Amino acid sequence: MAARSSIRDVAERAAVSIGTVSNYLNDTKPIAPATAERIRTAIDDLGFIPNAAVRVMQGARSPALAFLVPDLSNPFLAEVSRGIEDVALERGHIVITCNTDGDLDREQRFAQVLAEMRVAGAITMAMTAEGEPLQLVKDSGARVVLVGSHSNEYISVNIDNPLAGYLAMQHLLDRGHRRCVFFGGPGAAPQITERLDGIQDAVRDAGATVEISRFDATGNDMASRLRAAETLLDDLDGATAAICANDLLALALETAALRRGIRVPQDLAIIGYDDIDDAISAVVPLTSVHHSGRELGAHAAALALGLDEDLRPVSPPRLVVREST
Repeated sequence: MAARSSIRDVAERAAVSIGTVSNYLNDTKPIAPATAERIRTAIDDLGFIPNAAVRVMQGARSPALAFLVPDLSNPFLAEVSRGIEDVALERGHIVITCNTDGDLDREQRFAQVLAEMRVAGAITMAMTAEGEPLQLVKDSGARVVLVGSHSNEYISVNIDNPLAGYLAMQHLLDRGHRRCVFFGGPGAAPQITERLDGIQDAVRDAGATVEISRFDATGNDMASRLRAAETLLDDLDGATAAICANDLLALALETAALRRGIRVPQDLAIIGYDDIDDAISAVVPLTSVHHSGRELGAHAAALALGLDEDLRPVSPPRLVVREST
């Protein structure tokens, strides 16, 4: 096996100093285009692989973006991740995805490791916006971007959660529902609070008298969602409609209801959130609030990498009405 090429070999092939190659790799000083092209050609010809760990030890940032999410089983978050990867890979970065399960201790441990790795940026969904873990990552020099809620402390990509809640509640009010339940889950506390604000705004604007209760699942796996749905159905207390924090909860509730012989939507109308592909293929196709996960991810990655000139407005949420309501 041939010996691995070194930075000295690259410098000799490109007819430049080792310091110039280092400046090119770390982007620490401007390099003439012709010189940069010679270095790039030498790297390709020699198959040179820079030692990222050494570069980080010397003060460079890791070529990685972190994506912290509460539930990796949610297909919508996979779409957000794809959007992040689209931008990151184009700019020579990789994406590290961390599943927090909405647990503060896991958030703290991930944040500690990411800060030590000196990641270029961290993109988060459904973490505590003002909490210590995010501040730890920010203090390491990384650009921290929140997706899904507004923050005065961090860069944010706002989905307009109040509008999402407003659209869902307005739809139910138009169909005569006056007793509703909000079905939530672990994580996403800031976003859920904003959606509940939008729900209350819709009720107020309609001048209606509406009872809205809340019930939360305690786990992110399907078994936990189904158990929570069964418990919710045991004590509907006259509710005729449910607004769910995401489509996975909505699909679990629909499944549990149909198993009991509860008709959807005649006995219980159900609205989800995210508009994942499974919403269309459900036994009773699911009404859901739609927004583009891939678009959100690309927007967040551009912010995390400081590519503000690449930004376009994020499309507002819209309600996609199907048979479940």
